[in-house]
Amino acid sequence: MRINTRQNRLGDISATYVAVMARTLEERGIPSAPWLARFRISRGLLATPGARISIPRFMRMGHAAIGLSEDPALGLAFGENTRLTDMGFAGMAAISAPTLGAALRTLIRFERLTSYNSRGHSSCARDDEGRTQATFYSISPYNRYNCFVVDSILAGWVQFLRQLSGEQLTPQEVHIEYALPDYEEALQQWFQCDVFFSSNQNKLVLPPQLDQQQNPMAEPALHRIMVGQCEREHQMMASGWNVIQRIRDAVTPHMKGEPPNMADVAASVGTTQWGLRRSLAEQGTSYRAVLDIIRSELAQDYVRDTTLSFTDIADLLGFANPSAFHRAFQRWFGVTPGDYRKSTGEQEAHMSMPSSVSPSSSSS
Repeated sequence: MRINTRQNRLGDISATYVAVMARTLEERGIPSAPWLARFRISRGLLATPGARISIPRFMRMGHAAIGLSEDPALGLAFGENTRLTDMGFAGMAAISAPTLGAALRTLIRFERLTSYNSRGHSSCARDDEGRTQATFYSISPYNRYNCFVVDSILAGWVQFLRQLSGEQLTPQEVHIEYALPDYEEALQQWFQCDVFFSSNQNKLVLPPQLDQQQNPMAEPALHRIMVGQCEREHQMMASGWNVIQRIRDAVTPHMKGEPPNMADVAASVGTTQWGLRRSLAEQGTSYRAVLDIIRSELAQDYVRDTTLSFTDIADLLGFANPSAFHRAFQRWFGVTPGDYRKSTGEQEAHMSMPSSVSPSSSSS
């Protein structure tokens, strides 16, 4: 087996959001220390500036927390317990924005400073009726490990606006991609509006007056300073990416089915098709070869770090059928995806046993 352990390409998230989960458990009388130890998270990590954990680990931790609380709607509590100060530089820039609409747009604009998911990024725009639509990207296929993420993000955005305004602000509509859950009533009660399931997007539809509603915490000078700081932080993150990493960032959200053509990817990374071809040639590779690398890396992470079926993984990576995915995986790594998942699962189970737990400050 020639698979190397590398940083997870599916994405990562600020360890602050693990602290939110821990706080939620403690409020319900559930000690968070054993839960943190199970996932090798130390209190030191939670207090470390800039610390992040992988998206798959975050999802496993959320699923485990739901099991401990026996509350399938716990994601709503995660969102409700997210404080203004939990959102880092992006939160500070948003808090000081002139209106509530501008605050939400700022928070979403700099989302990547606190979380990065290879599947896409959130957006915020006004529709033809002047309503603000805040959209959280798709993380389908949905399962018991990831539905809570949609709940916590959408609830967190609403809670952010409620904390800023000091009012029980309610959306006009909430749209959720996953199918009708057993806890539908909890969602309807929390958002206090119609919630539509099996939608084509995860989004909040907010009233038109959001952009005219003054933010009680507005501070124009601080807002300009913090937006500038966020832009510099974002540029620093992007400046460390080589051309292959930039292609990965552009391609991965569109990997399902046919990947985007080279011209579209070149435009998204700020160059021409000819310029991109030259940059790749200088590194001794080609666009087709890079697509194969991206597929292989994502395949490794999906098999190792998620519980998705191989049929779902094949679909996400644009393979015609599961058999084609199995052949490619064996070509890349010399082992079947089933054998690899089994071996890495056994390793993780051993690492998770109480006698072997050693909380670490690692953020992988």
